[in-house]
Amino acid sequence: MTRAVIVTDPAARNAVLSSAAECFVRLGVSRTTAADIARGAGISRATLYRRYGGTVEIFHAVLARESEQMSADAAELLASVTDPSLRLVEGMVFAIREVQRRPVHAALFSTGDAAWSARRAIRATSLRRISEDAIRPLVDVTVAGLAEPELGDLVDWILRLIISYAAVPGPGDLDEATIRRQLNRLLVPAVTALLGLATPEEI
Repeated sequence: MTRAVIVTDPAARNAVLSSAAECFVRLGVSRTTAADIARGAGISRATLYRRYGGTVEIFHAVLARESEQMSADAAELLASVTDPSLRLVEGMVFAIREVQRRPVHAALFSTGDAAWSARRAIRATSLRRISEDAIRPLVDVTVAGLAEPELGDLVDWILRLIISYAAVPGPGDLDEATIRRQLNRLLVPAVTALLGLATPEEI
């Protein structure tokens, strides 16, 4: 059982998370120690544990910070996209591309540490919250809505797809056109049926 990283001083918290992010990129997430993070933040290891928890708690906090920024960038990119199916696909393509491109996300999910990170990310409450916030606009356009357990399953499935595409590109490293085609052909029909939306052909 992990505990959340809760520190009221934003500057101190940011210093720890920035140190951890730098260590993840430089050393790899599974090889980063509490001592590495504490050294970079200019505090003792004991202080780090007392105020921020261990490396797993800090991993969750770094992932949340980086993913919140990615989510904000995606929302800006998709602000003018009103078609739910197009928004879903383009949002996922953006996320897959950015996970591979952004240094911290790439260090977590596009290297030999991908399995370590994925196991922890899938269970991260903060990441699920961010993903739910992005997916809820799709749910809100339905007439009957979607039960919370089904929304949770949808969020879980989409997160697993994004991480899988980013961590395991596939034969010849799938390009964005191929990923987009696969999502449109396989994911969109399933999601539109679940949400009761019109398929792209019906719009």
